[in-house]
Amino acid sequence: MPNAAVHCMQVLAATMLLACCSCSSTAVSQAPTSQNAGSQTAPLPSETARSAYDFVNSIGVSAQLNYFDTSYGNFPLVERELQSIGIRHLRVGAHLQGADYNALLYGRWSKLASLGIRYNVVVDPRSNLGTLAAPLLEEIDDLANGSIESFEGANEMDVSNIANWASIDRNYQASLYQSVQGMVDTGPISVIGPSMAMAGDGATLGDISQDMNYGNLHPYPAGQVPSVIFPQQPKLAQSVSASLPVIITETGYHNALNDHRDQPGVSEAAAAKYIPRVFLEDFSHDIFRTYLYEFMDEKPNPDLTDEQQHWGLLRADGSEKPAFAAMKNLISELSDANETANLGQLNYSVSNANAQTRHLLLQRSDGQFFLILWQDESSFDTKNQVDIANAPQPVTVTVNESVKSMTTYEPAVQAAPMNFYNGQNSIWVQVPDHPLVIQIALK
Repeated sequence: MPNAAVHCMQVLAATMLLACCSCSSTAVSQAPTSQNAGSQTAPLPSETARSAYDFVNSIGVSAQLNYFDTSYGNFPLVERELQSIGIRHLRVGAHLQGADYNALLYGRWSKLASLGIRYNVVVDPRSNLGTLAAPLLEEIDDLANGSIESFEGANEMDVSNIANWASIDRNYQASLYQSVQGMVDTGPISVIGPSMAMAGDGATLGDISQDMNYGNLHPYPAGQVPSVIFPQQPKLAQSVSASLPVIITETGYHNALNDHRDQPGVSEAAAAKYIPRVFLEDFSHDIFRTYLYEFMDEKPNPDLTDEQQHWGLLRADGSEKPAFAAMKNLISELSDANETANLGQLNYSVSNANAQTRHLLLQRSDGQFFLILWQDESSFDTKNQVDIANAPQPVTVTVNESVKSMTTYEPAVQAAPMNFYNGQNSIWVQVPDHPLVIQIALK
């Protein structure tokens, strides 16, 4: 669960650092895996696509499946909506109690696992699990019907008010890694490092990369654009995980516009623009996987005064927010049953793009390319609490190859295609502050 005040301070501090370094959010576009389209006419060399399968596989969400007295208690709803959206990776917490409790909780895990969902499981020294050991983790994996893909270390011990939190965290992580290494008769299970509420506190914890396979971040944008976390937050993670790849196990936006105590909220309309951009930005910057916090609002709060009840893709009554539809559409457009073995190159150019135009080029195993464009602009004024109507940027996309067709989609608007272009190798499109997907089929 996000510690809102801490995360707000963390991102504001990062923003101040950006200003001191004379950087701006456009610096995000300099990452080698997602180039800035440039200004005016920007011909790009042939670019090797990244895997659409890998992108969809990078999408995860937190789900409090053990919160039986909240909206998560309606398991048929949870099951139906997870199937609908197409997210295959859940972040959950490990809990063991009596036989009836275990059968109920892990029966739900197993049911979702039968649908193809896999789990990142958080373990924590403050829980009731007791001393970590391989047989304990094997028991949890057995209860989950072998559906665990990773175990994650302690959650945000740096704000636990425990004086010796760092030494506890280090020792617990070492025990977790050794325990996972000692597990037998299981599939491959990775270990994710502990999370910090403030990434800078990782310096106190120190380099424990020997006890994990992935680093960990909780970089909440605090109502700002998703790109605000780059490049500072991943750099701060290196104090704990060195050069290991990073997984973001919490991030997100809440919609409690009348809760002014901690980090700002955004409207549901703005969240529908920002949340797909979170996953696109993170994947573009080589974040292995991102878990959005969270799948459902937990309890009703119609006056929007409690941010803890408004982080979900679903409202507490089970109705779908616009962000749910946007993610469902994006996943549906890019889903691929097979991991692309041989990724191809596409020679194309984007003309009249401005400094905020971002892009990501993906390819499915059927050979079709997907050029995703968006504007790295603020979609919500957190001070005045109003949506920002950004004018789309008109650009011309030219593919310097033999094109069979191009089809455009806007996942935040509708599931159906926006336009279809048969045999054209150059099209004029308007790039909004949410993803524009151009499906490109070559002859």
